[in-house]
Amino acid sequence: MKTLALDLLSRSRITLLWWIAGMAAMGAYVVGVYDSIGNLENLRKLYEGYPEAIRKLVGDVDISTLNGWIQVELLSWMPLILAIYAGIFAASHISRETEQRTIDFVLGLPVSRTEFLLSRIVVGAANMATICLAIFVLLMIEVPLVGHDPSPERYAVALSNAFLVGAVLFAAYVLIASFTDDQGRVTGITLGVTLLLYVVRGALQAANAPDVVLWLTPFEHYHAAEAMSGRAVPVLPLIILPLVGIVEGAAAVYWFNRRDIAT
Repeated sequence: MKTLALDLLSRSRITLLWWIAGMAAMGAYVVGVYDSIGNLENLRKLYEGYPEAIRKLVGDVDISTLNGWIQVELLSWMPLILAIYAGIFAASHISRETEQRTIDFVLGLPVSRTEFLLSRIVVGAANMATICLAIFVLLMIEVPLVGHDPSPERYAVALSNAFLVGAVLFAAYVLIASFTDDQGRVTGITLGVTLLLYVVRGALQAANAPDVVLWLTPFEHYHAAEAMSGRAVPVLPLIILPLVGIVEGAAAVYWFNRRDIAT
């Protein structure tokens, strides 16, 4: 599995670098523009005047502070961006391999189906962690450069939470990819599911849906706003998310080993 993982890391590194470059550019702009946005008190009042559902969706924070600004303009989008990356990765490196029959060569080597799929899961998760780490490093470098004190603990908690949400969705998308050889179909399904879950969560919040219903939506378990505001972050989601991801990954491996792969 190590050889498969290293090979996939090599093949996916260029795409990963483009994702990191895009996120870094976005993060650099968000931090760099903060001191030039004008009257911060008016900005805070404007934000507080937004509908409660919108503020819950992107984070109920004090947007007049740098941490609040970073949360609203950058970190609030991290799970969505990671989920999009996860869906594309699963389609490109699982479904496409079976669709184009390259998997026949791989499985012809002393490699099991379990090793093949686990290599994809490990590399995909590692790449998402790398994106989060890049954002953390960017904030730690640029925030002091613009004359503010960084908050490494808050950044770490928020980005770790974003990674866990993204990882749960990634494991679900790997499960979907293990069912079909059609890369285009998997891409469409995963991106559609991502956007649907994000929109549904906002709609449920606007409708004041019961907490038990909201708990069923993965994006509800993202608490970067609390982390960036210095409030307590719920511990239970940080425990449940990895467990759910492990169950999804195990289900994907189980089905991938049982399914027929046409030759």
